[in-house]
Amino acid sequence: MIARTLFYIKVFINIIIDLVGLLVPLPKTKKSQTKRNKKILIFNWRDTKHRYAGGAEVYIHEIAKRFVKSGYTVTLFCGNDGTSSRYETVDGVEVIRRGGFYFVYFWAFLYYISRFKDKYDTVIDCENGIPFFTPLYVRKKMLCLMFHVHQEVFRRSLIKPLAWIALFLEKRLMPVVYKNVNFVTISNSSKKDMIKLGLNKDRIDIIEPGVNLNEFKPGKKSKIPLVLYIGRLKFYKRVDLFIKVASKVVRKIPNVQFVVAGDGEEMDNLKRLVKKMSLINNVTFLGRVSERKKIELYQNAWVFVNPSLMEGWGITTVEANACGTPVVASDVPGLRDSLLNLSGGYLVKYADVEEFSKHVLKLIKNRSLSSRMSKDAVAWSRNFSWNRSASLFMDIVK
Repeated sequence: MIARTLFYIKVFINIIIDLVGLLVPLPKTKKSQTKRNKKILIFNWRDTKHRYAGGAEVYIHEIAKRFVKSGYTVTLFCGNDGTSSRYETVDGVEVIRRGGFYFVYFWAFLYYISRFKDKYDTVIDCENGIPFFTPLYVRKKMLCLMFHVHQEVFRRSLIKPLAWIALFLEKRLMPVVYKNVNFVTISNSSKKDMIKLGLNKDRIDIIEPGVNLNEFKPGKKSKIPLVLYIGRLKFYKRVDLFIKVASKVVRKIPNVQFVVAGDGEEMDNLKRLVKKMSLINNVTFLGRVSERKKIELYQNAWVFVNPSLMEGWGITTVEANACGTPVVASDVPGLRDSLLNLSGGYLVKYADVEEFSKHVLKLIKNRSLSSRMSKDAVAWSRNFSWNRSASLFMDIVK
C-alpha cells in the first residue's frame, strides 16, 4: 500500500514537472551548416535508453542519426522510464523525454501545439500499437511508421477492458484518421496485415531494417554450447518457450547454457519458471546489456532462438546471422521475412517446443551443419544495411 502510494506521488510530481516544462525554453540545438537543413520531428513512445527499448527504438535511432549526418535537424519526442534525463542529444539527435507509458501521447499533443508546430517541416508518427493520432493536430507533411499490426498481441497480452480499447483504436479508428497519410513499414508481412486492417496499399512503403556489418561480424564461439535469446521480455515474445526448450535440451546435453539478455515485464515470471523447472544452473538472466556485450554474446552463441508470437521484422535474427550464428525462430510474420529458412537457420511451427528443441539439438550436435549455416547466415545478413534503409527513408521524407 505504501509502495503504491509513493508510486502515484512520483507520477503526480513528474506530471507537474512536465507541465512546467511547457513554459521553460528548450536548449538551443546546433544549427546545420548544410543547405539540406530540413527539420524532422519524430514521435515514439520510447528511445534506445529506455529500459524496455527494443527493435523499434533501434530502427528509429539508426535512421535518425543518419538523417543528422546528411544535414537534417532531428528531434525525437518520447516517453521517459524515470532513469533518463528529460533532454539529451544522442548521436546528434535531440531527444526530449516527457511522460511515461501512457502520458507521452498527451504530452506529445500539448508540446506540438504549444512548442513545435511552427518549428518542423515533417512529422514522423511511430505506431507501436497505438499511434499518436497526429493527423488530428498536425498540418505539416507527415507519415506514419508502423512496425506491425498488434491485434493478436492485444488479444493475448492485455486484460479485457484495455484490450478492447486498444483493438478499437488500431483496427477501427486509426484507418479512418490516417486515411490520407503515407505509411512506412518494415516487412512484406507487416504490409499485408496493414492492408487487411483497411489501410491503402498504395500508401505503404517497405523499408527493411539494417545491421551494422562493421560491428556485427563472426567471432570466437564459446567452448561449451551456448543458446541465446536477446530482446525484450514481454508476453508476446514468448521467452517462456525458450525456457521450456532449455528443459528438453539439457536432458540430452547437460552442460549446455541458455542465456537471456534483455529486460521487461515478464522477468519475474520467467525467473519463477526457471526455478520451477530446476534450470537455475543452465539458464542465466543478464538483464539489459551494452552494445559491446550484445555483440560478444551473438559471437559466442552456438544457436540463437527467437520464439516470438509475431514481429514486424526480426532485427536480432539478422544481427545473430551477421555474427555467424544460426537461428531457430517461429514461422510467423516478420520472422519469416528476416530469416532465410534452411540457410541462416530454421523456421519452425510457433509454440512447438518439440520442434524447437529438435533443431537446437541438431545445430549443437552437427558441427559441420552449423558451420555451413554460419557461412550462409553471414552472406544473408549482408543484404541489409542501415545506410541503404536511411537513404530510402530520406527519399520519402524529401
